[in-house]
Amino acid sequence: MARTYEVRDPVHNFILFQDFERDLINSEPVQRLKRIKQLAMSYEIYPGATHSRFEHSLGTMELATQAFNGITRDQSEAYVRLGWTEPERQSYRQLLRVGALLHDVGHPPFSHAPEDLLPSDYKWHEHFTEAFIRSPYIQPLLNMGVATLNVDQVVAVALGQEKYPQEDPSIGLLQEIVAGELGVDRMDYLVRDALHTGATAGRFDYHRLLNTLTVIDHPITGWPVLAIEAGGLHAAEGLIFARYFMFLQVYFHDTRRIYDRHLVDFLAGALQGRRFPKELDKYLEYTDDWVHSKIMEASGADDQQGVLAKRLIGRNHFRKVLEVSGTDNVTFAQLAESIEAQFGDLIRIDEAKKEAQSIESERIYVVGDDGVPRDILEVSELILTLRQMWRGRIYARRDVRAEVERACKQFVQRTGGEEQDE
Repeated sequence: MARTYEVRDPVHNFILFQDFERDLINSEPVQRLKRIKQLAMSYEIYPGATHSRFEHSLGTMELATQAFNGITRDQSEAYVRLGWTEPERQSYRQLLRVGALLHDVGHPPFSHAPEDLLPSDYKWHEHFTEAFIRSPYIQPLLNMGVATLNVDQVVAVALGQEKYPQEDPSIGLLQEIVAGELGVDRMDYLVRDALHTGATAGRFDYHRLLNTLTVIDHPITGWPVLAIEAGGLHAAEGLIFARYFMFLQVYFHDTRRIYDRHLVDFLAGALQGRRFPKELDKYLEYTDDWVHSKIMEASGADDQQGVLAKRLIGRNHFRKVLEVSGTDNVTFAQLAESIEAQFGDLIRIDEAKKEAQSIESERIYVVGDDGVPRDILEVSELILTLRQMWRGRIYARRDVRAEVERACKQFVQRTGGEEQDE
């Protein structure tokens, strides 16, 4: 009989797993996530933000299980609609848990910040995630559980429909649970990041949302898809608004963004060929610890790497000179080009951009008390009020900050634009 293990988690209390999953958790790619911070160098602004991708991966597996258990309760309408046998239900449940656990194993050090330094033919960290799942580090372990898992299906669930499209409606449903607009990956990182940063804007009633998830036949395709009972609408809106405000307050924080830039500048000089290696055994060596060791090693030198290292460990980051928000990105691009031509490497230009939400019409449905599914974009009075998030910023080295600020003001005066103070 399989043994059950448990770990205590600050968000979900206890997370349970069995022998087969324990072997996956103990694999080198998953254990490496303990040394990858979830929010890069955000701890320089939010001292508690030192949590890792490892705990987020466990949390995502836990929430995926709660969502699955809810929609496949015995004799529930959703379960009947899926038409799974009990062995199929157990197999899909295991597949979902493993895909959720492994969804982040491809992250580079400090998570998203240095993704531009991945190998040239790897556009996203998900390319490494797929490579690890198919590698000898993980694939042999997929055959050691109660049910043998198909590696293609594990990859599909881990990467999601956007990165790994599937035509099997059952696999598509599992992908939606993990990586959909209301998926558990998003639920866990929001509540976890809110806890560790202290940013209350990231909190929402995810318990209510999980309890009101259901499955319907899509009105157009007829496929079984995830939907929300009417009582969960406000919880769904809460998730979307929590994400919106976390981007504005935490992920787009001006100091966090410039630290990301300095970190990438340093890593570009520290990596051979200015990119992470494609070989998996070598890539495993690159963790936050490796980066910190390189920073400390370089901090005693007087060359460019030494300057960047001291900038990172001495809080000597470039300071914000100007910030533009809203949608005035054309004028900002002209300003940035002008200022960059004048000051070159003494400044950094940063644009932070994210859609307020990416829900497309006829994708998410709310089931009313009458049993009729309605498009959430038609039912919600709030979602469509959100506007695209965009921030354009210019940073400068401290000793030239005043000079750069004057140049920005002169440009604004010449073009007749409106300056937005920091």
